[in-house]
Amino acid sequence: MFQIDSSKFEAFLEIEKQRQLAMIEVSQMLGIDVTFSNDEVMKNAEESFVKYVNKEVSEWMKSALS
Repeated sequence: MFQIDSSKFEAFLEIEKQRQLAMIEVSQMLGIDVTFSNDEVMKNAEESFVKYVNKEVSEWMKSALS
């Protein structure tokens, strides 16, 4: 049976939120805004999750067909 771990999305979102916090610090040091919008944070998490799902599906298909 093939299953996707949906908690992975929350993990990817948390990574992007931590990345955003780091970018806020960098922005303050540089004096210019290099942060991401909330939409970009969500989009980055979604893209990471899609890559994860694609990898899982690919591995499952390989194992199912062999």
